[in-house]
Parts: sequence; C-alpha cells; structure tokens
Amino acid sequence: MPQTTFSNSAFSLEYRADLGILIGRWLQALPPPELQGTYQAMLAHAQAHDNCRFWLLDLRRRPLAGPDLNQWFREQFSPQVAAALNGPLFTAYLAGPHQRVAAESAEMELHLRHAATLDSYPLFYDDEAEAVAWLTEQQERAGVRPLKRVVQR
Repeated sequence: MPQTTFSNSAFSLEYRADLGILIGRWLQALPPPELQGTYQAMLAHAQAHDNCRFWLLDLRRRPLAGPDLNQWFREQFSPQVAAALNGPLFTAYLAGPHQRVAAESAEMELHLRHAATLDSYPLFYDDEAEAVAWLTEQQERAGVRPLKRVVQR
C-alpha cells in the first residue's frame, strides 16, 4: 500500500514513554485510504518505539470502521502487525455513546473474534482511565512493565 499522508488536524499520534503506550486520536472522519494510512503510520511509530504493542485508539470523533475497512484490517493489516511487532497487539479503543450500537454489533463481534486468532486483542471502552488501566494490566501480564508493589504499613 502506498504511504498516505494526513493532516495533523485530522489525526494525532504520540508515544507516551511514561506509560509505554502508543496513542492515536482521529480528530475527524477520514476516507478509507487516509484511514488506512493512519494505521500504517501507527505501525511505523510502534516499531520506532521498541515494537510497542499497547495502543490506545480514540475513535470518538470518527465513525467506526465500515465493512471495507474491517476487511482490510482483518485480512491485511492485523496479520502484518502481529508479525512486525513480534508479539500480540493489545488495543483499547475509546468509543462514544453514539458508537455503542456499532461497537456491539454482530459484525464487530466477528471482527473481534477473528482478531484474537491473529494475536490481536482489542477491547472497547468509553472511559480513557479504564482503557489505560487495562493496557497497563496487559503490559504486566506480558512482563514488559514492572508489577506494582503493595506497600504495607
């Protein structure tokens, strides 16, 4: 796929070294080729940051993916990510109340089940703190983040 560029006003991408999390935020809807380009940019950014496999993706300002993007994601991108990052991908998607029907649809359920077969583990959240907590838990389970120690007094 050719490299697609996108405006910083349409998509923001950052790596939070303090959290060990890659954060992508769509600030508006994008046509499919540009949307695919944002995913390719995330993969490149993840590789540049020690193959970061913990992603927080904010979908609240764009529609959830349609059938064409889901097919591309399932058949092309997901297998590419697992191989490129040398391990499973954990993705916390932030979705708004207006996206709940699509996030809980039968089509999305099939997409999520198929993702697990490709070492991709996505979950939907409506609260960013909960999403970050889940990603942190997955880091601890994967042994890439020190376990929190309970201090007793």
